[in-house]
Amino acid sequence: MAWNDLPEVRSPFGRTVADLLEEGPRRQPLPGYEPVYRDFVDYIIRCTHRIWEQKDVGLCRTHYSDDCHVHTLAGPVVGKEAVVQNTITTLSATPDRRLMGEDVIWSDDGDGLLYSSHRVASRSTHLGDDALIGASSLRSNGVLTIADCACRENMIVEEWLVRDNLRAVWQVGGDPWATARAQADADRNGSQDRHLWRTEAIARTREAPDAAIPNGHPALGPAAMLATAFRDDNFGMAAQALSPAVEVRWPSNRHGYGRGYWIGCLTQIRASLHDVAWRLEHIAARPLPGADIAVALRWSLAGIHRGSGVWGAATGRELLIMAVSHLRLRGGLIIEETTVFDELAVLRQVAGGLGA
Repeated sequence: MAWNDLPEVRSPFGRTVADLLEEGPRRQPLPGYEPVYRDFVDYIIRCTHRIWEQKDVGLCRTHYSDDCHVHTLAGPVVGKEAVVQNTITTLSATPDRRLMGEDVIWSDDGDGLLYSSHRVASRSTHLGDDALIGASSLRSNGVLTIADCACRENMIVEEWLVRDNLRAVWQVGGDPWATARAQADADRNGSQDRHLWRTEAIARTREAPDAAIPNGHPALGPAAMLATAFRDDNFGMAAQALSPAVEVRWPSNRHGYGRGYWIGCLTQIRASLHDVAWRLEHIAARPLPGADIAVALRWSLAGIHRGSGVWGAATGRELLIMAVSHLRLRGGLIIEETTVFDELAVLRQVAGGLGA
């Protein structure tokens, strides 16, 4: 299926909540999916609403497979019962959590497998104690999350979850470095085999080929932009793909405009990491209103922490970043770029956590 087939399956971009949750007939064949879902975008938006805002957490058991793997930079979560428990735990700390879907960029990957990249802006109040962000502060917070999900017959079979956790800690008055060091201390206790996933992910980033991009696909330009920046260190050349007034959002309150600001976000990372390897892991694209195009890139980065800078004094540790970038294209240029990764988990690695 081409990236722009089924134009009736619309992005949530610019639509009201009432429109998004309106029930009606199917707009897309969805074998094995519950009748309430009109199309794949509706499945992602509506099941998120049912689980998180209507608090029907048990629906995770019919929307996640028994052996689903949820990949995060803090470590994997396996099985739908773990998803149920983690959701309940999160809601106990932020029971008024609201999730606003900014976009769902999806692809049909064949053999009944549909893939979504769901960007969510969440708002909540820190009303309960939480292992990540600490004792109840009664403060409000808002963070960006992107969940990439591989789905088949009403179930998420694999998920890659990136969330701006460092910003969440900041907003409730916590100290991200203290949190990261406490996590790293806990990581060094017990069997280190539980951290082998990170070693394996670094090896894939350094050795595995990039995801294939079909000729003419809108992801070709954005992927080449990131490759030019991270592999060739030609940041100015890479930035030519951006509109001069591009809006840039990166983790931990990085929000600015222009090519120079985007280059600054990348060079903060590149200055800290030497011997870097960048890998493109998945692509998707969908048409938006007004002839704009939305592109999703999931990527990973590995490098040796030999430079002092945004992540403190050099440690010599090999660090891993798992990120998703959403880009909005207009007239051949990128007018919006949003990248999300868990910078708190990066600090945790700098502090000696998540294995050798």
